[in-house]
Amino acid sequence: MILREHDIDNTPARRLPSPGTCIYCGATGEALNEEHVIPYAIGKNATILEGACCDECQKVIQRYEQEVLKKQLGVFRAMVEAPTRNKRDRAKFIILPLVEHDDAGRVVRDLGDREIPIDNGPLILNLWQSPPPRILGERIELADAEGRPWRYVEASRADPILKAAAAEFGVDQVGFKLPEVNRLHYLRVLAKTAHAFVAAELGPDAFRPFLTDLILNRSDDVGEFVGDMAGVASLEGATGHSFKITMGETPASLGPAGGLIVVFMQFWADLGSPPHLVVVGRPLIDMQAHFQDRT
Repeated sequence: MILREHDIDNTPARRLPSPGTCIYCGATGEALNEEHVIPYAIGKNATILEGACCDECQKVIQRYEQEVLKKQLGVFRAMVEAPTRNKRDRAKFIILPLVEHDDAGRVVRDLGDREIPIDNGPLILNLWQSPPPRILGERIELADAEGRPWRYVEASRADPILKAAAAEFGVDQVGFKLPEVNRLHYLRVLAKTAHAFVAAELGPDAFRPFLTDLILNRSDDVGEFVGDMAGVASLEGATGHSFKITMGETPASLGPAGGLIVVFMQFWADLGSPPHLVVVGRPLIDMQAHFQDRT
């Protein structure tokens, strides 16, 4: 059951009052920083939770969050003009490492880099595609237990660059050597965003959280609670939105995994990106009654 949908493209910015505690570690009695529930670099000021994150938790989170937002997604964000606090630091060129590869896609040799103005370069999006969260009990092939990189490359702009390079070097097949995606960093950002969204919508005392050890780097077992699952949210798919987030409950038919709070997220879905699903925790309130009272 879908209880709360949030589309940052069509929803007014929100500023919510402080819960009076750090939503990650539970600290009270100290200065707390405002928290962008959806990272600023993706959603700007879509939802801000005032006084919700202590300094220590903020330091831990910022390390991996900035790795994802700046290194993994930085050039893509510049190309789609996603929010930034400092436009002067925004990338103006895209660096494309070229490689020769064989018929099986194996790299034969490096061919150097091409530096291309952002306006002329192909749109490239690097994410991570995962099996469903293990806690849901779905059958997962051992070979797919950690998932794999997911990439979108804009063929209409990439193909002419690759054909020109193939002619220049006198080879048959040229491709891009795309940067690695740090699985742990990326899935931690998903966990942090999902947890913050639920804390903002329900309050941090309304559920027993599953993700705080992942968010605060005390556990690396991201696959237990963070993964992908299609067909669970009405917002899924190519609807023209840059980011979508939905909260719901798992069905009672899942037994021990039933009645859990889940959050669905999808980035730039028009490009066919993975439908992420994060199991956030177990509710301590009647969620359906909570949202009925707010309508």
